[in-house]
Amino acid sequence: MWRLCIICIVCLLTSGCWNRVELNEIGIISATGVDWKDGKWVLSHQVVIPQTISSQSPSTSTAAPVNVFSTSGDNFRIATKKASQETTRQLYFSHNQIVIIGQEAARRGLEQVFDVYLRNADSRETVTVFLAKGSARRILEQLIPLEKIPGNAIQRMIDFEEKNSSDFRQMTMHNVVQDLLGASQATGIPSLVVGGTNENLDRSEMLSITNTPSKVRLYDLGLIEKDKLVGWVSKEESFGVMWLADHIKRTTVAFSCAGDTERKQSSIRIISAKTKLSPARSGGKWIMRVQVKAEGGLLEYNCGGDLMKPYEVDKVARLIEREIESLLEKGWQAVRKHKADVVGFGSTIHKKYPKAWKEMKGDWPEHFSQMDIEATVRVKINSTGMSGSGFKQVQKKSRS
Repeated sequence: MWRLCIICIVCLLTSGCWNRVELNEIGIISATGVDWKDGKWVLSHQVVIPQTISSQSPSTSTAAPVNVFSTSGDNFRIATKKASQETTRQLYFSHNQIVIIGQEAARRGLEQVFDVYLRNADSRETVTVFLAKGSARRILEQLIPLEKIPGNAIQRMIDFEEKNSSDFRQMTMHNVVQDLLGASQATGIPSLVVGGTNENLDRSEMLSITNTPSKVRLYDLGLIEKDKLVGWVSKEESFGVMWLADHIKRTTVAFSCAGDTERKQSSIRIISAKTKLSPARSGGKWIMRVQVKAEGGLLEYNCGGDLMKPYEVDKVARLIEREIESLLEKGWQAVRKHKADVVGFGSTIHKKYPKAWKEMKGDWPEHFSQMDIEATVRVKINSTGMSGSGFKQVQKKSRS
């Protein structure tokens, strides 16, 4: 009995939350911005205000759901340390969704950013990374309609984009570091801008109108070589890069009718795509053979021909193949110009020809810029929709 009593007493003494943290003692970070200004790192934090986002009637509340403040220092930890001089709460980073890196900070180099996230246990490698074409803090200050917490909204934006459009790929800190430590030592990170009238959407009362003057949107793809920003590629070029790098999941491709290269009046919904890279030597230099296979269904069709006939469907498939080939070429020329192997050509050669890679890896950017690609695209149209002909053709038949 006395042994049982001792065990019960010990269990009572050791139970409880010894390391508990009260909600009203911490500042929950939803997003972080990194800028470089006046020779110092500037860290900006988007802090959630719990009493605002928990309101039962948020539409009538004039209080902003987040607060943004910045601190600066020679390194990240010194800048974070200064936060205690400006806030009454301990910063809590476990709910941090995104990290936005300003353009000047990215051009200077991201070595310190990576070191912080790899060295410290309180920093998550699953946080999503973005670049800002300007100041990272300005992006954090913008409120986003339909969402209470802007940091979470931007995270959902890139998640939806990757799954449904594939112009950009969601890049976590782990993905970025993995690419930069790989054979090519290069990666691509999507950027954010404030679009529209360029007016700041930083007051909650501005969300009470039906049309907002500006909005945060995905823009260009930033090319990172080793740990520095070396250039930008447009959204259309980024789409081609995603095809080359086999990052297409689901997307929509617009294409032109035969003989009309200016207007793209038809489109197909791609539901499955696969890109295969095959390196080969030719004439003393490397060539990358790119084989793309894609399947999908027509969403719009405004060209001539009766799609009830198989050979007409084949003609449409050839038009789509030429469009994807054009996208591949645009993406290739964009990354080739900057000598940034964000498409993984170096990793492919390293796996298949390790001895040859050992000889040229020290000067890989130059070898990469001198390569050519040979693209082969095959598209299978699974569905043409419920109409065999376009509306105009049906209309003509009804009149005759």
